[in-house]
Amino acid sequence: MSDIVDGDDQEFDEALDDSFEERADHVEETVIKSGTATGDQFDEVVRALCTRGLVLLVGPRGCGKTHLMRYAWLECLENKERPFSVYTSLNRYLSLEPWSRARSDANGLFHSWVLARILEGAQETFTRVTGSKGYDVGTEFGAGAGQLAKLVKSLERNFELDAADEQLHRALSIDSVKRVLASLAARSGRSRTVLLLDDAALTLSTAFMTEFLDILRVIKSPDIAPKCSIYPGTTVFGTRFHADHEGRTVSAWAAVDQHGYGPMMQTIAERRYPEGLHAITTEASTLLQYAAFGIPRAYLTLLRSVQAAKPTKSNLASTVTKVIRAHRENRIREFRSLGEKVVELKTLIRVGERFFDGVVAAMTLRNEELKGKKEKATVLGIEADDFDPLSSRMVDLLAEAGLLHKEEDVSHGRDRQYRRFTPHLAALIAARAFSVGERGTSLGGIVDFILRPNEKHPVRRKFTTVFAAQGVNETLKLDLPPCQNCHTPRSNEKQKFCQNCGSKLVDELIYNRIMAMEINGVPGLTPFLISKMGSANIRTVGALRALQDPGTELRKIHSIAQARSDRILTKVEAYVDEMMS
Repeated sequence: MSDIVDGDDQEFDEALDDSFEERADHVEETVIKSGTATGDQFDEVVRALCTRGLVLLVGPRGCGKTHLMRYAWLECLENKERPFSVYTSLNRYLSLEPWSRARSDANGLFHSWVLARILEGAQETFTRVTGSKGYDVGTEFGAGAGQLAKLVKSLERNFELDAADEQLHRALSIDSVKRVLASLAARSGRSRTVLLLDDAALTLSTAFMTEFLDILRVIKSPDIAPKCSIYPGTTVFGTRFHADHEGRTVSAWAAVDQHGYGPMMQTIAERRYPEGLHAITTEASTLLQYAAFGIPRAYLTLLRSVQAAKPTKSNLASTVTKVIRAHRENRIREFRSLGEKVVELKTLIRVGERFFDGVVAAMTLRNEELKGKKEKATVLGIEADDFDPLSSRMVDLLAEAGLLHKEEDVSHGRDRQYRRFTPHLAALIAARAFSVGERGTSLGGIVDFILRPNEKHPVRRKFTTVFAAQGVNETLKLDLPPCQNCHTPRSNEKQKFCQNCGSKLVDELIYNRIMAMEINGVPGLTPFLISKMGSANIRTVGALRALQDPGTELRKIHSIAQARSDRILTKVEAYVDEMMS
């Protein structure tokens, strides 16, 4: 067995292969049905998505929420005993944010957009179940053919609404949508309806989230059951919506220590990407499963990255190590992106990263002490009384990014409640937490260490001790956006004018901040493609999306033909969807 050797930590980018797609919202239906690894947890979640009552499906990005919803939707399409199932994604909600500057009824437009998205999903289901291909659900509201789709596009692209758009916007109401859903369900031979509302966390817009929760409360009925996918920790429900009272929460995030975790991940790879298993050993595959930390999409990406490196028998171990390090860095980079999108979170993100590093260091130190025993340490415990609103928010953000997995709280003595978390195993592997004290631990040796049982008690820490060990001396706070004219920081949240240049202070839209992101930050675009777009003055995401016909404009660039144009647009749109969700 080859040993892991410490090479330099040069960037080892995760491979990109356009012939394969990990994201479930882009995967073909045949792959969803044939490439799914079912099991106890999977079956339980699918049942929850098809039953009566509101369900909140919780998990970080990539854990399988979309896959589960699309699988449940397909099951309902094919089984007459199942409910009338409507699937739609709300991942483009943030594209409606600019309306808040253009109109006073921005929340009303968002309200209509959500209802229109539901109706579009209902139309597709009705067409698939009944074969009525000429049906247009907009006609139920007196609109012409294609008008509903036009309204959705106009709202998402911030196009000026014409008279027909305005009329349809005013006609859409929750009561009228409920009547249409009941009618379509009955005409499809189904007795009730489930609404599979994907990407419903809406974490970047509190106002839209409040409006969305009001829609949920009213549209929910004995015959209409909404199911919403959200992120752990950071979804803000407000004061008028009580999640535990309105419905129930179901986790889509597979815990690495749950029974059947390894076989489940192995089955996913065998069905979705079998060629990725051919060139690696069983130990390497198992280690990548744990480095994926319960995220199927991550496991497939790790396999692709290893295969793309074309490892030999002698350098397989070092290749796997580099791939895991790159995966850790990409997860940290995704966490940092939250601070780029939301200015007020910059300090929480910056300190949160240092806190996470401290947790990994604490686990590594403890495993050094346990190396001669038959136990491991992967669980952190922080006394509940040590949390305040800002430290709780910081930890929740780490959970949203999938860097911390929340475990059940435990009691240690009277009045001592501990909140427990497991840090991302890729970070622990990269920090040699499972190969402590050894220069060249084999992949099998690392796997054996991971497979040890956890010690009885978590590694206990206080925030202050973790911060002190990392040299963190700044106070947690929510940041204020700077002056957009001269970029001088604001002195307080009530300030209306810049103390430096006198300009009126206006909060920058998150949507605009995403549109201003450099095109060279889009994953999957090669330096060649980035250079070619730069020659045409397309240097930001917004510059590309602002083009009336971006595909045609791209093809005017020398060496950019149909295939490269399609690839650019696919990668940019996927990036925007990811940043806005």
